[in-house]
Amino acid sequence: MRLLDRYLLRELILPLGICLGGFLLFWVAFDLFSELSNFQQQRAGFLQIALLYWVRLPQLLLTILPVGLLLALLYALTQHARHLELTAMRAAGVGIWRICLPYYLVGLLFSGLLLFINEVIAPDAREREDTLRASWSDSDQATSTRAWRWNVSFFNHADVRSWSLGGLNLDTGELRQPRVALFLPADSHQELVAEGGRWNGPLGTNGSWILTNAFDIVYRSNQDANPARRRRPMQILTAAEVGSEPTVMTNWPFGRVEATTNGLVYFDLHLDGGTKAHSWEIGQFRPGNGEIRGIKGRAALDSGARRIILAESGFWTNSAWHFLNAREYLYRSASDVYPIQLETPDLALSELTETPEIIRSEVRVTGLLRQSRLLKKPELAAHEIRDFQRLHPDMRRSEWVVLETQLQAHMAAPWTCLVVTFIAVPFAAPSGRRNLFYGVAGSIALAFSYFVLQRLGFAIGQRDFVAPWLAAWLPNLFFGSLGLALTTRVR
Repeated sequence: MRLLDRYLLRELILPLGICLGGFLLFWVAFDLFSELSNFQQQRAGFLQIALLYWVRLPQLLLTILPVGLLLALLYALTQHARHLELTAMRAAGVGIWRICLPYYLVGLLFSGLLLFINEVIAPDAREREDTLRASWSDSDQATSTRAWRWNVSFFNHADVRSWSLGGLNLDTGELRQPRVALFLPADSHQELVAEGGRWNGPLGTNGSWILTNAFDIVYRSNQDANPARRRRPMQILTAAEVGSEPTVMTNWPFGRVEATTNGLVYFDLHLDGGTKAHSWEIGQFRPGNGEIRGIKGRAALDSGARRIILAESGFWTNSAWHFLNAREYLYRSASDVYPIQLETPDLALSELTETPEIIRSEVRVTGLLRQSRLLKKPELAAHEIRDFQRLHPDMRRSEWVVLETQLQAHMAAPWTCLVVTFIAVPFAAPSGRRNLFYGVAGSIALAFSYFVLQRLGFAIGQRDFVAPWLAAWLPNLFFGSLGLALTTRVR
């Protein structure tokens, strides 16, 4: 770093600290007087009040950093211009852009700091403040329950999954009484396996197959290593389900083995099933009475096959949801009245992509969208908005506009610090005999117009009067370009 850069930064640090400290003390004093009666009613002590304002500090910095930086720059540049230091620098061959480079870097550094605060710290500040206030008057048990949100329901439109939670802990991600419903993938299928069976009725007439020792097996996918297995409640198959009657089997021309044992004819028999079964394999068949042995049928699940999981509680660990004391119901079709039921002490589901962070984002964004009023400032982190948009790709236009405006304004707001450096330089740096305070007043007026346009753009963006990106970024683009253009004319 050159000696000139160190000098300019050193002359900026003192007024910057005074401006930031002054704004902070002014705001705390003003807010303290307005809430003093509430603090007395809640019997808050000095340390508790100090901790409250420490929790509020990230939200405050989003406002005072740009304003404090603007005033500090105006003061520092005005002092340099008054003592003809800027003139001396330029006479020594240092251009205006090189002189302003340290200020631009400070603005860029503050913008990065605001971006970090906006994304990581500020979104949870409101919840931390509510929890802190509750601890002043509530018992420890009541305070711990404030992190819970009850009766949370949402639908993941992207992956077609439905969630219903009796309770969600926003701090730990713990679930109470979770219910998850998801459709089974296209490669899921069911199998029917039976030891034997016989035809109920005279051969050649309408009847049904009566099975012995039959089981239904549902594979949630082709890679399912632990399929659901249950004894078939009604051990009857109609000819339509199998796709063949005994007379058709008698004339089956393929795979027949001439050797017989006890009247049974051995078959390598594969039949095309009806509307439900794709294929059947029958090991032995007695043509005389329609008795069969070794039955195995495979069928694709009907449309609407789904999986419903009920549990007492749940928690997220090792990139998977674990449901405790879970009951799983497998419905093979939309009209299945005999679902397969399983009970598992600890059911791990790694295929559920809804992490605790995504569910928390769902809760926060949904609560914000239910408000009828327009939002005054961005209140959501970018990752929360993106998570919600991934879960709801087909949301209503009005909701999409509000969220997209929030997202764009959230990303544009931190660059205010860089923009105010562009505004301050051309008004405070010019040399000449004119009164420098006219330039300072003009810079403050321009900055005030910038903040007004920023809030106005945020409002009209939520109303869908202009594109969200334009509403959020236009103040930065316009005033930043104006400041740079005016800087080129500094003499």
